[in-house]
Amino acid sequence: MRTSRGEEGQTLLGVLIDPKYTFPIQVDIKIENIGGPSAGMMFSLGIIDKLTPGPMTGGKKIAGTGTIDSSGQVGPIGGIQQKLVGARDAGAAWFLAPADNCREVVGQVPEGLRVVKVSTLREARVAVEAIGEGKDTSGLPTCR
Repeated sequence: MRTSRGEEGQTLLGVLIDPKYTFPIQVDIKIENIGGPSAGMMFSLGIIDKLTPGPMTGGKKIAGTGTIDSSGQVGPIGGIQQKLVGARDAGAAWFLAPADNCREVVGQVPEGLRVVKVSTLREARVAVEAIGEGKDTSGLPTCR
């Protein structure tokens, strides 16, 4: 809680909310070369992968991007067209793209890369598991 004086001398009271989380495990992420929040969704998927049995990707190369909030919503990022090219150049066959970036994705997908549109961490996990397990992926949402 914080108090201060307003412009006319009245006392103002403010409450600041700073969410803190207590995790049941230690999570260490190496982020030296990360310049922003755009890896949030992929970091989250990586943590889920470490905490669940077997590799979620089934050995398939899956790239992606997107911010993530505490409720699991995936948000848009900048530079998605360059990230699509970089993912394909790195050998990825799949790319998870934030739904809010779809306008920038349409018509910009490199040959050989399949894009899955995601709005939540849950949708991203379902997509990765379907791809990794070799399930029918024709129903996964795409940017159109």
